[in-house]
Amino acid sequence: MIATPHKHILFGSAHMWGHARAMAVLAGRMVRLRPVVVTFIAADNVYDRLKAEILSDISPDEQDALSCIRLIRTDQGTQLLDPSVYRDNFLDVWQKLCDGEPITYETPDDKAGSIKLCNEPPHAIVIDAFTVEIFNALYKHREVTAELTNLKIYTFLPSANDYVMTMFRDRDLVPVVEALAEREGISFDDAAYRVWAVPDGKVIYPPSLPPMHDYELSPQAFPTPRDICGRLFVRIHRMLLQADGVITLDAADYHPETVEVFRKFLGETSRKLYCSGPLISAGHNAPGYQAKGDAKGVMKFLDKQLSERGERSVVYISFGSMFWPLNPAKLVAALESLMQQDIPFVMANPSPMAKFPDESVKRLQEYQRAFVATWMPQQAILAHQATGWCLTHGGHNSVLECIDAGVPMIFWPIAADQPTNALYLSEIRNVAYELLEVRNGTGLGMIHRTGYTPSGTLDAVRDELRDVLARAFGMDGEMKRSRLQELRKTLAQAWSETGVARKETEEFLDDACAGAPVDIVAAK
Repeated sequence: MIATPHKHILFGSAHMWGHARAMAVLAGRMVRLRPVVVTFIAADNVYDRLKAEILSDISPDEQDALSCIRLIRTDQGTQLLDPSVYRDNFLDVWQKLCDGEPITYETPDDKAGSIKLCNEPPHAIVIDAFTVEIFNALYKHREVTAELTNLKIYTFLPSANDYVMTMFRDRDLVPVVEALAEREGISFDDAAYRVWAVPDGKVIYPPSLPPMHDYELSPQAFPTPRDICGRLFVRIHRMLLQADGVITLDAADYHPETVEVFRKFLGETSRKLYCSGPLISAGHNAPGYQAKGDAKGVMKFLDKQLSERGERSVVYISFGSMFWPLNPAKLVAALESLMQQDIPFVMANPSPMAKFPDESVKRLQEYQRAFVATWMPQQAILAHQATGWCLTHGGHNSVLECIDAGVPMIFWPIAADQPTNALYLSEIRNVAYELLEVRNGTGLGMIHRTGYTPSGTLDAVRDELRDVLARAFGMDGEMKRSRLQELRKTLAQAWSETGVARKETEEFLDDACAGAPVDIVAAK
């Protein structure tokens, strides 16, 4: 019997860990669902962690699947938010592949090989939405190259659907920016910054959330670089219109009303939304995965707190790998409040933006019920019996991991999908709290849904957190925890044999691999 040849899909992700991690898990799931090979052009700064993440999701009896995942290492530069170096290197690899050159790869279990697209022509490419410039370059290449007509180009959304439908559904901002630039004699990037990043107090009407002022979508007044506004954010709507389909890390049952809005938006042009989330590693004990940083130290700390303080006594604090509160004094005030109440906490501070005054560092070192490190095994911490609450920025990876572990959240949102997650889970689902006094700059305007205007003083931050913690560790918090378990049960079914994420990922693979692959030799 002749084996069915494997279909070939290329992945490209920005150098942000949350983006790349989700795509790595997705790649590992895909090669076990269909006879496909996934070639992942991965940034160097996340390369080794991606290997470990894939290994942690694949059980011992599925190791053959590892040969179907190829990782090509490339540099990403030194800028936290700017994917331009990765963009250039991705497109360089793509051009070499199109020219018939062999490119060296590694599998997650460190087996080396080389790939030539003339031998394994691609059916589809999946591009992280944050690297919209790569999408645009590939889309243009396909437009001017007849032999690439069959190539399907999809975008991967590493964020909550609520945010995408709030910010990118309604209109193409490029002509708006062009008109402003011409009218006022300013650069495109400066005009894009004013259109995208400067709030004017207008009311936004998300499709499945309460109305909110535009400044509430950036409650920390996060300083988005002007060129990032011009090169990336104002161009995402157009990418959503041009993509052959959209695959997202969001879960279909996280906010079903928004999913229906998104499906209708894409369905108007006969395209599909594929909800592949939650994309959370199964946590198999892969070599080296739990050895990074001081993983053993934090688990010992949690064991000690469990013994001395009991279950659900610890607050886990994490703002993700990229974000950090814009006003460090407010974070210091929050930590002081925890210490004054003798609440144990674990805090991750991997962001290059993480700064602490020397005096605060000293106090943290002296406080016996705190464990602080630059890297934490988040899933293991959330699964530990000592962990009771997660104080989080609310990025969607973290949100889905907290739900998966049944750990309720206290939100300190900064930007992107974090404010919409905080609003949805605290107000509509009533399974979380949102801190309001921690807002910063223009984010301190009146809150539309309540009419309340935060003062934002350090005393207000302390008072609010003290009140929230009292409720979180009391009856109100237990009721939120109980309600969260219902959402947890629902999302836990997503990757079951009949689950919606499994079904839609299979549907994506069938759609993406239908028809003939690209004739890469003719396209040279």
